[in-house]
Amino acid sequence: MHEVITISLGQRANHTATQFFNCQQELLSEQGERLNDPSIFLNPTIDKLSKTVSYAPRSLIWDAKNGTGSLGTYQYSHTRDYYFGQDNESDENHNVIMTHPAIPKSQYQQALDSGSFPLPKLTTENTKYWSDYSKLVYSPRSFNILKDWYHDVCNPNKPDFEKLETKKFDNFDVGYQEFNESYLTDFFDGNFHSELEQCDTLQGFNLIMDMDSGWGGFTTALVQELRNELPKKTFFNWGYNENDPLTAKHTKFQEARFSRSTLPLVENKIKAMAYMSEDCDLMVPLYADSKLSNWEQGGLTCKYIDAISSVLSLSHNADRKSMDFVKDCFTFGDTSKCFVSSFMDENETDDSYFARIMPFRNHPKDSNEQHVFSECSIIRGIVGSDLESSKSKKLLRTYPYHPSDTIPRELSERKSFSLKYKTTEICRNVFTHYHEIVTKYIRNTSDREELKDRLATLASQYEYGWYDDEDSSDDL
Repeated sequence: MHEVITISLGQRANHTATQFFNCQQELLSEQGERLNDPSIFLNPTIDKLSKTVSYAPRSLIWDAKNGTGSLGTYQYSHTRDYYFGQDNESDENHNVIMTHPAIPKSQYQQALDSGSFPLPKLTTENTKYWSDYSKLVYSPRSFNILKDWYHDVCNPNKPDFEKLETKKFDNFDVGYQEFNESYLTDFFDGNFHSELEQCDTLQGFNLIMDMDSGWGGFTTALVQELRNELPKKTFFNWGYNENDPLTAKHTKFQEARFSRSTLPLVENKIKAMAYMSEDCDLMVPLYADSKLSNWEQGGLTCKYIDAISSVLSLSHNADRKSMDFVKDCFTFGDTSKCFVSSFMDENETDDSYFARIMPFRNHPKDSNEQHVFSECSIIRGIVGSDLESSKSKKLLRTYPYHPSDTIPRELSERKSFSLKYKTTEICRNVFTHYHEIVTKYIRNTSDREELKDRLATLASQYEYGWYDDEDSSDDL
């Protein structure tokens, strides 16, 4: 086996991971020849008496207090860590301490627990928490909860400090410091190594998080320590990015305008991308659509994560690919170009954050004018069976998509399709923007010069041809 551990950090990331693991559960129920090896992403437990196998996600979840909703850490194990007033099984000799009002279990979860069918229909109203529709039972060692930060129902992606409504988990430096000072030792000595011990030959990690909040700094600190601990493992980074002044629709020569509220958001994602790209083998900048709920966003993103994951978990060893192989298909072996700047389906809908950033001065505006450094297509099912790999384009084939019923209907109708992932010249456009922002606007940070150097290096790695002296990286 070549296991992959998924680390999801924050409410939006946990919704995405939940959708992914629900799809893994869907494959377990398939009849006939098994399409995948479930032990890559799921940890099997064999009951020799009943001759059955149960699966739990190979997952490490980070969330704020109350962020797990009604789900308790030990809820499905022999020792439970929660109590509800209507719980008749509670021992009368034990004292009960209520730390917060009970969060009711969703009707969908109640139906799953009782085995009632049909299952209730999911909507944006009954999927506020990722645990409202999670199908697999997690190991207690999967859960990691922030001590001082509480889930905010009104703003679920930015936890609130001590429920005081005075400070949000929305700053890179706060997140970075939070992990290093409060969780580094306990996490690596505890849940992380417990999860690691369940793997025979771990090949790497899927990391899912928000880039432009405190979770970006928190993940950066975690990844740096992970790389020190496991220097030869492979890291795939799936980072969500919300709208900012650079993604607004501007005319060709109009500059983005920053305010006190929007500049910190951009600063967060600049630092997260610059520093995490030093330790991650593949960076996939996801676009977080403000019009979508976390449940819907997770369902949309799932098809991209599941496509790559399906290649890593094919049932036949001869067909299965490693994370390193997939990384080389995406980068053509050039490890300096780790950003996937475009990923789209057959409808040509690009769900990359980079695709929404305005051109830098005289850079090409049309994506078709951008030079393509590498391109990899993943064919799910029979679609595009006449395509073949070439020196300039890589092709990976895998089984059809098996979406869970928890994914919104409009996002799960197609099972056979192709997805296209590209690394293009637009990366230079992004990092040139970022370098200029740090130079002009970000001055009160101790790592300013280091950040500028890193961004200039990143921009130069995606150069192709000649550029006007006005924005050449020689001046960066």
